[in-house]
Amino acid sequence: MHNQLQEKFRLSVLSLIGVVSVLGITPFVFIRYFQGNTLAAIVDLVLILGIVTLVGYAVRTKKTRVVSWIVAVFINVGVFAIVLINGVDSFLWIYPAIASTFFLVRPIEAIVINIILTISCVFFSNIFELISLVSFVITILIVSVNTYVYASRSEKQFRLLESLNIVDELTGALNRRAFSSDIEQALSIAERKNTPYMLAILDLDHFKMVNDKYGHAVGDQVLKDLVTITTDNTRKYDRFYRFGGEEFVLLVPDIKKHQAFIQNLRAAIKKELKTPDGKEVTVSFGVASWLPGATADSWLKSADDALYRAKANGRDCAVFID
Repeated sequence: MHNQLQEKFRLSVLSLIGVVSVLGITPFVFIRYFQGNTLAAIVDLVLILGIVTLVGYAVRTKKTRVVSWIVAVFINVGVFAIVLINGVDSFLWIYPAIASTFFLVRPIEAIVINIILTISCVFFSNIFELISLVSFVITILIVSVNTYVYASRSEKQFRLLESLNIVDELTGALNRRAFSSDIEQALSIAERKNTPYMLAILDLDHFKMVNDKYGHAVGDQVLKDLVTITTDNTRKYDRFYRFGGEEFVLLVPDIKKHQAFIQNLRAAIKKELKTPDGKEVTVSFGVASWLPGATADSWLKSADDALYRAKANGRDCAVFID
């Protein structure tokens, strides 16, 4: 889910830059061609075709991170080439190139690219015969600092939005929205690579009694403790979601000894999850392995059926459907 949000954001930025590039640069292709500046017209045309091709590739492959980097470098190299060819007549194109770089790559990466562009212009172009070098450096610095601050704040706000979008506010586990996205991705990977996946539904036993006896504040703490214990006893790439109320879902990739994995987790929860007076809180598991041809609904239903059987068997146990 996290990657998908970033992917959509980068894709929107790439698409916008593609549209702006076509609308902004295309007139100069004709202007420079009819002025007899064929080389500059060719560079402008290559910029347009290159950016459009790269954006199209990003839309088709979803490799937005790599493409954003290539587009950022491509734009800066293109602007540098235009400045070398046209000199002071194309000097102002440096500023939009610097600003756009901050929207394509991370702020610190944009700073590095912009420093390289600035140094290249200082040492290899002849524009400073007509333009003050000091003014150029200061204006570039002002544009870079302001854009860096804006891009950094935007990146922080985007990360906060991502967190609010996919994380359960109470427990810190991933939420149902994240699960809906991740299970589709898991199914795709499992089908393509025949990767062994496991889906487990966890339900706290007699949780209503905990709330009734100790209050909802204690009940909330029990839910938080469950997430902490589960996270501590699973791998960093296993995904744990709050599905609703006291029901959670665990999505585990590349797992073979899944029964031992679940039994160890169940034992750890039973040992560590306690009420304020030290009474244990147990969990029932319904576990379903991935099978070829499974859909999100069918896979989830298999795990839910297994959970129903675990509850019927007296709770505090795990039922596996392979």
